[in-house]
Amino acid sequence: MNNMKRYLFSWVLMALSVSLFAQTNDPVVMKINGKEIKKSEFDYIYNKNNTEEAIDKRSLDDYIVLFTNFKLRVAEAEAQGLDTTAAFHKELNEYRTQLAKPYLKDLAVDENQLQQAYDRSQDLAEVSVIFLAFPSIEKGGSFNLLPADTLEMYNKAVEIRNKALKKGADFDALVKEYSSDERTKQGDRPGYIGWVSGLYMAFPMEKAIYNTPVGKITDPVLTNQGYCLFKVLNKKPEPGRIHAAHILLMTSKEADTVQIFDTQAKLDEIYAKLNAGEDFGELAKEYSDDKGSAQRGGDLSWFKYGDMVPEFNDAVFAMTDTGSISRPVKTQYGYHIIKLLDKQSRVSLDEVRGQLETKFDKTGNYLLLHQPGINELKAENNYSLNAKAYQSLAEAANTLYPTDSAYIAKFADNKETLFSVNNQPVSIGDFVQYLQNNPKSYQNFSPEFLQDRFDQLVYQKLTEAENATLENKYPEFRNLMREYRDGILLFEVSNREVWEKASNDTVGLSKFFEANKPNYTWTDPHWKGYVVLAKDAETKKKMLKDIKKLTPDEAVKFLLDNYKVGDVSYVRIEKGLFTKGQNKFVDEQVFKTGKAELPDNYQDYFVLGKLLPTTPETYTDVRGLVVTDYQDYLEKEWLKKLNEKYPVVIYRDVLK
Repeated sequence: MNNMKRYLFSWVLMALSVSLFAQTNDPVVMKINGKEIKKSEFDYIYNKNNTEEAIDKRSLDDYIVLFTNFKLRVAEAEAQGLDTTAAFHKELNEYRTQLAKPYLKDLAVDENQLQQAYDRSQDLAEVSVIFLAFPSIEKGGSFNLLPADTLEMYNKAVEIRNKALKKGADFDALVKEYSSDERTKQGDRPGYIGWVSGLYMAFPMEKAIYNTPVGKITDPVLTNQGYCLFKVLNKKPEPGRIHAAHILLMTSKEADTVQIFDTQAKLDEIYAKLNAGEDFGELAKEYSDDKGSAQRGGDLSWFKYGDMVPEFNDAVFAMTDTGSISRPVKTQYGYHIIKLLDKQSRVSLDEVRGQLETKFDKTGNYLLLHQPGINELKAENNYSLNAKAYQSLAEAANTLYPTDSAYIAKFADNKETLFSVNNQPVSIGDFVQYLQNNPKSYQNFSPEFLQDRFDQLVYQKLTEAENATLENKYPEFRNLMREYRDGILLFEVSNREVWEKASNDTVGLSKFFEANKPNYTWTDPHWKGYVVLAKDAETKKKMLKDIKKLTPDEAVKFLLDNYKVGDVSYVRIEKGLFTKGQNKFVDEQVFKTGKAELPDNYQDYFVLGKLLPTTPETYTDVRGLVVTDYQDYLEKEWLKKLNEKYPVVIYRDVLK
């Protein structure tokens, strides 16, 4: 059915690039059931189907008939209400969504934001942190935070920062005393995170770290879980990326002299084999205790500075020659033999532009990056904000979380306009309904959550407004949408009135066949019936006796019902309409050619049926041909009725 649908659309859905007459001169060329057809529509489709490459070019008069019949079918589909069904709207909307993508202009990017993100990605910062979790989150409570929930922790963060800034203050000691993150409090360097770069942390953290000089401490940085105080220990340029492999021989901190000696002996053994020319990857598979990478020949894939422990980082980034192999590198995990596979230098902004834009999108900062483009949409679509109305929402969000039932109830029935796009108002009540339906956000701090949801709704309404203008802005888009709409209706109404009707109308098919029997004659005789395989000659003899007075169809049913024991059948039957050469048993028995070879478990056979010399017996013998012809017949009769049912007016002077 889908193939049939695509075939039907082939004359209305073809190449996009065609010439159009100027829209300022667009008279009516015909009326069908009172509906006007403009010259631009007719000319568009006519040119698409009569290009130099078209196989089946038609004259203008022929095409007028073809186009008129097409529109008559669409008129009938509309009369039957096929353009009002949920399935119709779903398919049309899905097509429109895909078609609209290349027509919706790309939003302008804030190049300053992009440049800042790129600049941060080109430098490394070594940091430690004191993390202060909000009490409600630390106790397993709600992540929905009001200003009052964060004030106490903010004041505490300021107090700790002031202590850390005092001369002689020990940041590590403050981590142990105050940090909520137990993981970073352990070890020799409490709070130590290591080397970080842009693109790998939330933007507020990145900005705070990169705007803070070495040796200094950031102001409190708000996150969804609490406040962070970062101490910037060091900074240096991003050295690029490394592709390396390693062989790891693990040792514990408690390893004794004997264990260390055994490890050194194994290292010497590996180096000897490497010097003898053995493959690094194969040795990694044999010796490495890092089973994950060992399966890949020790391959660690690409990584940046800071992804590995410090000793490994320093060693591998100091390597310069591709293919070189390091001396043993001691880390907390044991001893590493490293092979440098490749190095990648720092990249330009253009090379990582897509990656940066994806970063903005995935961290909830899409609107921030595209603010210039959103401002353009606002100007083009007459965006207007009721600042007083938004202020009332913001003030309420200081004490009620915007998704709380009390907040929703407070504003649910409020009809005051919050903002408008192209003079279409969105009320306060509309906005809180949106909050209920779209409660997810990257923000959980009440004022920021409210602003994020508001900005998202504004953007949604702006894109909807832009989307709604595509038909007026782009003639090609308008024509493609109209074609696809009419194409869906054409398929559905034709399926209902012709294809399924012809296929299921057994009485009509039989009458049509009898009335047109001379059209279905054969040049070669056909055998119509059954090939019956029997267990053996004795069984065949008994079968023939049992079915002596039965028709072939009755005989087959009898044999299938009576010649089996449990799941074991003593008969196998093949039904068909065969010409010479199509069935070895029919060839031997009916056409007297060849010798049939019986399959395993069957020792004899016979045939039931009749030979049809030149003419099929019933329409089922040539069903495919009859159905196709019957469809053509129904199509012609249907079009006659449609031409009588719906008035057609053609302005031939315009068309000529």
